Amino acid sequence: MVAACNLLAETGDFPRSVKIQIPRLLIALYEIRNNRNVGHVGADVDPNHMDAAVVLSLAKWIMGELVRIFHGTSIEEATEIVDALADRTIPLLWKVGSRTRVLGTHLGAKDKTLAYVFGATGAVTVKEIADSLEYKNLSQYRKTVLKPLHKADMIHFDSKADTVEISPIGGRYVETNIALTV
Repeated sequence: MVAACNLLAETGDFPRSVKIQIPRLLIALYEIRNNRNVGHVGADVDPNHMDAAVVLSLAKWIMGELVRIFHGTSIEEATEIVDALADRTIPLLWKVGSRTRVLGTHLGAKDKTLAYVFGATGAVTVKEIADSLEYKNLSQYRKTVLKPLHKADMIHFDSKADTVEISPIGGRYVETNIALTV
């Protein structure tokens, strides 16, 4: 495998990332995946979280670079595409036509909002969230749900663009405090 990756450096008119960087990263990915138990999750194997995180990050970077180069997109667009490919499947979120419902009558508006934004890729409009949560009064929703979540650093609420994105703190909260299955 190493020899095959090294041969890429000498071929074609590809950008440096395809000829040099991606092949070298593939060797590192292969090494970590096969020799540090990242790819073998089972009852008797406890994969190292740090190793799994580096494998995921490298794989996403490689995919993003391939999308960027071969589809002529910007780095930002490629990242969004790759994030959508690696989108989390959350049974708590149910797509019905153009709307995503958050299942769970036990959840309040703040937790439903966090779960919804956690499952989204990038910024989501306030109207889209409120429609999906069937929250009728948008000004009340912004005041009682979004602003407190923003103040608690759980989300970024951009009042000018009227959009919401989950923060790393909000993401951890969802993963540890909200049952993501129904």
